[in-house]
Amino acid sequence: MRPSLDRLPELSREKATARVGRFLPTRVTRVAGNIWLTLPDGSEYELTGPLTVGRSRENDLVIPSNAVSRTHAAVVEREGRWYVEDRGSYNGTFLNGTRVNPGTPLPLRHADRIEIGGEALLFSWPAQLRDPESTEPLEEIAPSDPTQLSSFQRQVVQCLCGPWLAGASLESLPSNEQIAATLGTPGATGTVKAALRRIYAKAGLSDQPSHAKRRALCRVARQRGWV
Repeated sequence: MRPSLDRLPELSREKATARVGRFLPTRVTRVAGNIWLTLPDGSEYELTGPLTVGRSRENDLVIPSNAVSRTHAAVVEREGRWYVEDRGSYNGTFLNGTRVNPGTPLPLRHADRIEIGGEALLFSWPAQLRDPESTEPLEEIAPSDPTQLSSFQRQVVQCLCGPWLAGASLESLPSNEQIAATLGTPGATGTVKAALRRIYAKAGLSDQPSHAKRRALCRVARQRGWV
């Protein structure tokens, strides 16, 4: 059983959180903060300083995969902005499908997806939404499984996650009634509910508490390229 942070008096809570989060897919609970990474298992890692990612245990975030270089990438803050940089990895680091050239950090924006060795990390910074700088895709890579959702299911997910991607809180996601109205079928609430049940199953979220499913689905959808 993973020790509670409260049972580690010799460490600060910040250091204890960093230690617990060294290995994927170890679950990390995000403490109060406004900038974080969502890991492939849906857990969250607060960004309070530079974060190195790689296969070696010397990194802050370890991905134990042969597709990941020992020192693969880093997420760093410079003059009030956050960047992702590749550290000369063999298989590359990708930002929203764009390969990050070693030595050329790319700026991060809220809801950006970082792909490292087949794993997706989601960058969240709700306060920074109207950034005039953008990263245009130059080299496309396929989402994890773009055919997994039907056309209607994809529309439902896009309606559900749209406000969050625009900066709204995950606590204020649209209801089934609002999704149906957005789709132009205000009387089809039952259809939306049935579609969400199938989407939860495909995302592996069926067993989660009902109040947590919608929030978790937004994170999974972004990581898998559904939105």
